[in-house]
Amino acid sequence: MKGSGGNTFGDPPLQNRLEATRQTPNRGSRMYYQRLDVRRAILDFANTGGSRGVRECAFYNQKTKSLQRYLDANQRTPICFEEPTDIDRVLAAGASAFYASYWRYYLDDFNNPIGIDLVWTIRAESSGLKFAKEATSWVLQALEAAGVSEPWVKYSGGLGFDLVIPLETVPFEAWAGDVGVLQEMQEGLTSYIVSYLVDHQADVLVDGVVSPVKLKRGKETCLLSELRVKRGLLLAPMSLNPETGLVSVTINPKRLDGFTVWHASPEDARGVVWAPPSRESYELLRQIRPWLPEAMAAETSVF
Repeated sequence: MKGSGGNTFGDPPLQNRLEATRQTPNRGSRMYYQRLDVRRAILDFANTGGSRGVRECAFYNQKTKSLQRYLDANQRTPICFEEPTDIDRVLAAGASAFYASYWRYYLDDFNNPIGIDLVWTIRAESSGLKFAKEATSWVLQALEAAGVSEPWVKYSGGLGFDLVIPLETVPFEAWAGDVGVLQEMQEGLTSYIVSYLVDHQADVLVDGVVSPVKLKRGKETCLLSELRVKRGLLLAPMSLNPETGLVSVTINPKRLDGFTVWHASPEDARGVVWAPPSRESYELLRQIRPWLPEAMAAETSVF
Protein backbone atom coordinates (compact mmCIF):
# COMPACT_ATOMS: atom_id res chain seq x y z
CA MET A 1 0.00 0.00 0.00
CA LYS A 2 1.42 3.35 -1.04
CA GLY A 3 1.04 6.72 0.59
CA SER A 4 1.69 10.10 -0.99
CA GLY A 5 5.10 10.43 -2.57
CA GLY A 6 5.40 6.68 -3.05
CA ASN A 7 6.12 5.94 0.59
CA THR A 8 5.14 2.48 1.78
CA PHE A 9 3.64 1.94 5.19
CA GLY A 10 1.99 -0.95 6.95
CA ASP A 11 2.96 -4.59 6.48
CA PRO A 12 1.83 -7.40 4.12
CA PRO A 13 -0.86 -8.98 6.37
CA LEU A 14 -2.50 -5.62 6.97
CA GLN A 15 -2.24 -4.66 3.30
CA ASN A 16 -3.89 -7.93 2.28
CA ARG A 17 -6.74 -7.36 4.73
CA LEU A 18 -7.30 -3.80 3.48
CA GLU A 19 -7.13 -4.93 -0.15
CA ALA A 20 -9.95 -7.37 0.51
CA THR A 21 -11.98 -4.54 2.02
CA ARG A 22 -11.31 -2.27 -0.97
CA GLN A 23 -12.66 -4.91 -3.34
CA THR A 24 -16.07 -4.51 -1.70
CA PRO A 25 -15.84 -0.91 -0.41
CA ASN A 26 -19.52 -0.25 0.18
CA ARG A 27 -20.12 -3.45 2.13
CA GLY A 28 -16.91 -3.00 4.14
CA SER A 29 -17.71 0.62 4.96
CA ARG A 30 -21.28 -0.08 5.97
CA MET A 31 -20.22 -2.90 8.26
CA TYR A 32 -17.54 -0.77 9.92
CA TYR A 33 -19.90 2.17 10.45
CA GLN A 34 -22.37 -0.02 12.33
CA ARG A 35 -20.03 0.10 15.32
CA LEU A 36 -21.56 2.21 18.09
CA ASP A 37 -18.22 3.69 19.20
CA VAL A 38 -17.48 4.80 15.64
CA ARG A 39 -20.87 6.44 15.23
CA ARG A 40 -20.56 8.18 18.58
CA ALA A 41 -17.12 9.59 17.69
CA ILE A 42 -18.38 10.99 14.39
CA LEU A 43 -21.58 12.42 15.86
CA ASP A 44 -19.80 13.94 18.87
CA PHE A 45 -17.28 15.74 16.66
CA ALA A 46 -19.90 16.89 14.16
CA ASN A 47 -21.95 18.37 16.99
CA THR A 48 -19.13 19.96 18.97
CA GLY A 49 -19.88 23.63 19.25
CA GLY A 50 -23.04 24.38 21.14
CA SER A 51 -23.05 28.12 21.81
CA ARG A 52 -19.83 28.43 19.76
CA GLY A 53 -21.59 27.61 16.49
CA VAL A 54 -22.14 24.52 14.35
CA ARG A 55 -19.93 22.57 11.98
CA GLU A 56 -20.46 22.05 8.27
CA CYS A 57 -20.56 18.33 7.44
CA ALA A 58 -19.80 16.32 4.32
CA PHE A 59 -19.04 12.79 3.15
CA TYR A 60 -16.95 11.10 0.52
CA ASN A 61 -19.27 9.43 -1.97
CA GLN A 62 -17.76 6.12 -3.06
CA LYS A 63 -20.17 5.93 -6.00
CA THR A 64 -19.23 9.30 -7.52
CA LYS A 65 -15.65 9.37 -6.16
CA SER A 66 -16.20 12.89 -4.89
CA LEU A 67 -16.79 14.92 -1.74
CA GLN A 68 -20.45 15.74 -1.19
CA ARG A 69 -21.50 18.75 0.94
CA TYR A 70 -25.25 18.73 0.22
CA LEU A 71 -27.97 16.08 0.15
CA ASP A 72 -29.61 17.45 -2.99
CA ALA A 73 -28.33 18.48 -6.41
CA ASN A 74 -29.64 22.03 -5.93
CA GLN A 75 -27.32 22.49 -2.93
CA ARG A 76 -30.17 23.62 -0.70
CA THR A 77 -30.01 20.94 1.98
CA PRO A 78 -26.75 20.96 3.95
CA ILE A 79 -25.58 17.66 5.37
CA CYS A 80 -25.73 17.27 9.13
CA PHE A 81 -24.75 14.41 11.38
CA GLU A 82 -26.93 14.77 14.46
CA GLU A 83 -28.49 11.33 14.77
CA PRO A 84 -27.51 7.76 13.80
CA THR A 85 -30.19 7.92 11.10
CA ASP A 86 -28.20 10.72 9.43
CA ILE A 87 -25.26 8.34 9.12
CA ASP A 88 -27.52 5.61 7.73
CA ARG A 89 -28.93 8.01 5.14
CA VAL A 90 -25.56 8.95 3.65
CA LEU A 91 -24.26 5.38 3.84
CA ALA A 92 -27.18 4.38 1.64
CA ALA A 93 -26.16 7.16 -0.75
CA GLY A 94 -22.63 5.76 -1.02
CA ALA A 95 -20.69 7.34 1.85
CA SER A 96 -17.36 5.75 2.73
CA ALA A 97 -15.84 8.60 4.78
CA PHE A 98 -17.17 11.41 6.98
CA TYR A 99 -15.99 15.00 7.34
CA ALA A 100 -16.78 18.02 9.50
CA SER A 101 -15.44 21.55 9.38
CA TYR A 102 -12.89 23.00 11.74
CA TRP A 103 -14.74 26.28 11.22
CA ARG A 104 -17.79 27.12 13.33
CA TYR A 105 -20.83 28.78 11.79
CA TYR A 106 -24.15 30.29 12.74
CA LEU A 107 -26.70 27.81 11.38
CA ASP A 108 -25.90 27.15 7.70
CA ASP A 109 -24.25 30.47 6.83
CA PHE A 110 -21.06 28.79 5.64
CA ASN A 111 -19.59 31.93 4.11
CA ASN A 112 -19.32 33.74 7.44
CA PRO A 113 -17.58 31.68 10.14
CA ILE A 114 -17.96 32.76 13.75
CA GLY A 115 -15.03 30.72 15.09
CA ILE A 116 -12.37 28.18 14.23
CA ASP A 117 -10.54 25.32 15.91
CA LEU A 118 -6.76 25.60 15.70
CA VAL A 119 -5.69 22.66 13.54
CA TRP A 120 -2.31 21.46 12.28
CA THR A 121 -1.42 18.53 10.07
CA ILE A 122 1.91 16.73 10.16
CA ARG A 123 2.63 14.74 7.00
CA ALA A 124 5.66 12.73 5.94
CA GLU A 125 7.04 13.95 2.62
CA SER A 126 10.20 11.94 1.95
CA SER A 127 10.00 9.52 4.84
CA GLY A 128 7.59 7.08 6.39
CA LEU A 129 5.14 7.25 9.23
CA LYS A 130 7.85 6.70 11.87
CA PHE A 131 9.36 10.15 11.36
CA ALA A 132 5.91 11.75 11.20
CA LYS A 133 5.14 10.17 14.56
CA GLU A 134 8.38 11.53 16.03
CA ALA A 135 7.67 15.00 14.66
CA THR A 136 4.15 14.88 16.08
CA SER A 137 5.51 14.02 19.52
CA TRP A 138 7.83 17.04 19.36
CA VAL A 139 4.98 19.35 18.45
CA LEU A 140 2.90 17.92 21.29
CA GLN A 141 5.75 18.70 23.68
CA ALA A 142 5.79 22.27 22.38
CA LEU A 143 2.02 22.60 22.85
CA GLU A 144 2.25 21.30 26.40
CA ALA A 145 4.97 23.85 27.16
CA ALA A 146 2.65 26.50 25.70
CA GLY A 147 -0.11 25.58 28.13
CA VAL A 148 -2.13 23.21 25.93
CA SER A 149 -2.30 19.96 27.86
CA GLU A 150 -5.43 18.52 26.24
CA PRO A 151 -5.06 18.71 22.43
CA TRP A 152 -7.03 16.31 20.29
CA VAL A 153 -4.79 13.97 18.30
CA LYS A 154 -5.65 11.52 15.55
CA TYR A 155 -3.93 9.50 12.89
CA SER A 156 -4.75 10.78 9.42
CA GLY A 157 -5.24 7.32 7.96
CA GLY A 158 -2.22 7.99 5.72
CA LEU A 159 1.29 9.27 6.36
CA GLY A 160 0.69 11.65 9.22
CA PHE A 161 -1.32 12.98 12.12
CA ASP A 162 -3.79 15.77 12.87
CA LEU A 163 -3.62 18.00 15.96
CA VAL A 164 -6.63 20.01 17.10
CA ILE A 165 -6.92 22.69 19.76
CA PRO A 166 -10.69 23.07 20.17
CA LEU A 167 -12.03 26.60 20.03
CA GLU A 168 -13.20 26.24 23.63
CA THR A 169 -9.56 26.12 24.78
CA VAL A 170 -9.03 29.79 23.89
CA PRO A 171 -10.50 32.22 26.44
CA PHE A 172 -13.41 33.94 24.71
CA GLU A 173 -12.53 37.39 26.06
CA ALA A 174 -9.18 37.12 24.26
CA TRP A 175 -10.79 37.00 20.81
CA ALA A 176 -14.34 38.22 21.52
CA GLY A 177 -15.87 36.70 18.41
CA ASP A 178 -13.21 38.02 16.01
CA VAL A 179 -12.11 35.10 13.82
CA GLY A 180 -9.15 37.10 12.56
CA VAL A 181 -7.75 37.22 16.08
CA LEU A 182 -7.93 33.43 16.30
CA GLN A 183 -6.03 33.12 13.03
CA GLU A 184 -3.30 35.45 14.28
CA MET A 185 -3.12 33.42 17.48
CA GLN A 186 -2.60 30.27 15.45
CA GLU A 187 0.17 31.94 13.47
CA GLY A 188 1.76 33.03 16.75
CA LEU A 189 1.51 29.51 18.13
CA THR A 190 3.14 28.10 15.00
CA SER A 191 6.04 30.51 15.54
CA TYR A 192 6.21 29.39 19.16
CA ILE A 193 6.37 25.74 18.04
CA VAL A 194 9.17 26.56 15.60
CA SER A 195 11.15 28.34 18.32
CA TYR A 196 10.63 25.41 20.70
CA LEU A 197 11.83 22.88 18.13
CA VAL A 198 14.92 24.94 17.30
CA ASP A 199 15.79 25.04 21.00
CA HIS A 200 15.02 21.41 21.84
CA GLN A 201 15.74 19.35 18.69
CA ALA A 202 19.34 20.07 17.74
CA ASP A 203 19.48 17.32 15.09
CA VAL A 204 16.42 18.62 13.25
CA LEU A 205 16.55 21.35 10.63
CA VAL A 206 13.48 23.58 10.91
CA ASP A 207 12.88 25.24 7.55
CA GLY A 208 10.49 28.19 7.83
CA VAL A 209 8.86 30.24 10.56
CA VAL A 210 5.31 30.35 9.19
CA SER A 211 3.07 27.59 7.87
CA PRO A 212 3.96 25.35 6.13
CA VAL A 213 7.13 24.48 8.04
CA LYS A 214 9.48 21.71 6.91
CA LEU A 215 11.12 19.51 9.53
CA LYS A 216 14.19 17.71 8.20
CA ARG A 217 16.54 15.12 9.64
CA GLY A 218 18.91 13.64 7.13
CA LYS A 219 16.77 12.36 4.26
CA GLU A 220 13.60 12.40 6.37
CA THR A 221 11.18 15.28 5.87
CA CYS A 222 7.83 16.21 7.40
CA LEU A 223 5.56 19.14 6.72
CA LEU A 224 3.83 20.98 9.58
CA SER A 225 0.87 22.94 8.22
CA GLU A 226 -1.95 25.05 9.62
CA LEU A 227 -5.44 24.27 8.35
CA ARG A 228 -7.30 27.49 7.61
CA VAL A 229 -8.76 26.96 4.14
CA LYS A 230 -12.14 28.63 3.59
CA ARG A 231 -14.89 26.08 4.33
CA GLY A 232 -12.13 23.62 5.13
CA LEU A 233 -13.07 20.14 6.31
CA LEU A 234 -11.31 17.63 8.54
CA LEU A 235 -11.69 13.87 8.22
CA ALA A 236 -13.86 13.01 11.20
CA PRO A 237 -12.36 11.05 14.08
CA MET A 238 -12.79 7.28 13.56
CA SER A 239 -13.82 7.77 9.92
CA LEU A 240 -12.19 5.59 7.30
CA ASN A 241 -9.67 7.35 5.09
CA PRO A 242 -11.17 7.00 1.58
CA GLU A 243 -7.74 6.63 -0.04
CA THR A 244 -6.21 3.98 2.23
CA GLY A 245 -9.12 2.28 3.98
CA LEU A 246 -7.40 2.87 7.32
CA VAL A 247 -9.17 4.45 10.29
CA SER A 248 -8.46 8.04 11.28
CA VAL A 249 -8.22 6.75 14.82
CA THR A 250 -8.09 9.08 17.81
CA ILE A 251 -5.01 8.73 20.01
CA ASN A 252 -4.13 9.52 23.60
CA PRO A 253 -1.28 12.07 23.21
CA LYS A 254 0.58 10.38 26.06
CA ARG A 255 0.56 7.07 24.19
CA LEU A 256 1.53 8.24 20.72
CA ASP A 257 4.90 6.46 20.85
CA GLY A 258 3.16 3.09 20.98
CA PHE A 259 0.97 3.74 17.94
CA THR A 260 1.34 1.50 14.89
CA VAL A 261 -0.65 1.26 11.67
CA TRP A 262 -2.22 -1.93 13.01
CA HIS A 263 -4.09 0.26 15.49
CA ALA A 264 -5.80 1.86 12.48
CA SER A 265 -7.08 -1.27 10.78
CA PRO A 266 -10.91 -1.29 10.70
CA GLU A 267 -11.05 -4.53 12.67
CA ASP A 268 -8.64 -3.41 15.39
CA ALA A 269 -9.13 0.37 15.70
CA ARG A 270 -10.13 1.52 19.18
CA GLY A 271 -9.99 5.25 19.67
CA VAL A 272 -10.06 7.49 22.71
CA VAL A 273 -12.93 9.88 23.38
CA TRP A 274 -12.31 13.48 22.34
CA ALA A 275 -13.60 15.18 25.47
CA PRO A 276 -14.23 18.94 25.53
CA PRO A 277 -11.39 20.85 27.23
CA SER A 278 -11.84 20.97 30.98
CA ARG A 279 -10.89 24.64 31.09
CA GLU A 280 -9.74 27.57 28.99
CA SER A 281 -5.97 28.03 28.76
CA TYR A 282 -4.84 31.47 29.88
CA GLU A 283 -1.30 30.09 30.00
CA LEU A 284 -1.49 29.68 26.21
CA LEU A 285 -2.03 33.42 25.84
CA ARG A 286 0.90 34.22 28.10
CA GLN A 287 3.28 31.85 26.31
CA ILE A 288 2.58 32.96 22.74
CA ARG A 289 2.46 36.70 23.52
CA PRO A 290 6.01 37.35 22.20
CA TRP A 291 4.98 35.93 18.81
CA LEU A 292 1.78 37.95 18.44
CA PRO A 293 1.41 41.26 16.58
CA GLU A 294 2.32 44.15 18.89
CA ALA A 295 -1.23 45.47 19.30
CA MET A 296 -2.62 42.02 20.09
CA ALA A 297 0.23 41.27 22.48
CA ALA A 298 -0.64 44.42 24.39
CA GLU A 299 -4.30 43.44 24.59
CA THR A 300 -3.52 39.95 25.89
CA SER A 301 -1.15 41.29 28.55
CA VAL A 302 -4.13 41.60 30.92
CA PHE A 303 -4.46 37.80 31.09
